[in-house]
Amino acid sequence: ARLVITAAAAAEHPALGAEMRAMLAEDAIDERMAVMLLLIFEKRRGASSPVAAYVDALPAADGFNTPLFYGSDALRGLEGTNLHAAALAQRKQLDYVLREHVRPAGKRLVRAMRAEEKKARREAREKNKKWWFFETTKARGAVASVSGAPVSEEEFRWAYACFWSRALALPLGQDPMVPAVEAIVPGIDFANHSCAKPNARWRVRRPPDASAPSEPTIELVCVRGSVPAPGEELRISYGDKTNEELLFVHGFAERDNPHDKLVLRAPAGRSDEKKSGQRRRREKEKEKEKETKAFATRDGCQTSDALSFVCFFLVAAATSASKRGVSSSRLRC
Repeated sequence: ARLVITAAAAAEHPALGAEMRAMLAEDAIDERMAVMLLLIFEKRRGASSPVAAYVDALPAADGFNTPLFYGSDALRGLEGTNLHAAALAQRKQLDYVLREHVRPAGKRLVRAMRAEEKKARREAREKNKKWWFFETTKARGAVASVSGAPVSEEEFRWAYACFWSRALALPLGQDPMVPAVEAIVPGIDFANHSCAKPNARWRVRRPPDASAPSEPTIELVCVRGSVPAPGEELRISYGDKTNEELLFVHGFAERDNPHDKLVLRAPAGRSDEKKSGQRRRREKEKEKEKETKAFATRDGCQTSDALSFVCFFLVAAATSASKRGVSSSRLRC
């Protein structure tokens, strides 16, 4: 359990932990955003990060196939589907979150990182030894400086996609009201999905003696009767999800998905079409008057159909008893 990437891990970070804890206490960020910011700053550190090997193994921003990363041509291919409205709403929501929450938080973390860099240089000069957190040289004791640029759209979308496509809901919480802890588990998060024939599953094993100091372990175990042959790929189930959910969150669809559903909308009559057209015109006029209004609220989303569809996917991906379940509380991003 020590290797899992959680908000608690972000709060205990040697350089960023104090600022992470302060922002979480102030509700400037939520637990999910803390994990995303941690990923962004560890990626910025490059080879000097103690988790560099893991971060390097994650998909690059151009390696994700979810609608969030579609170009204009691919996005037009979704026109007429629920996913098209959801993708547009998601982009607007994330633009707001980036501007109002992520970048301000990123500035605070850069200041915290700079303070630790100065401290590390001072200690290196005084003690003439290498500090484990920052990359130093034996000859000069210099500390590599992490980029202080504002968090970019590409960085945020990358961290967002990493979190939502890889996070598990682990039953590790101390609070009985919130028993699940959202976490990325290096190794298990690389397992691919099979809806029909998963041959493995993850589980949390707790120490037999509750008083023992050992921590819970997270295991990937084979399903009885479906032990893979040597060289065969291990596959788990991400949950009973439709292809729309799988494509929206993970970037793929299954051809023979027994849980797939097709949503059809009944055509409106002429009188309904007229009323619908008038209603759309009124809505457009209202939108022009509210151009500056935030698209996403702190504790949730506005109740537009498109954004509700986004929230449906994110919450459905979170609440199913599967690899990818997370709670729907405090949904900011």
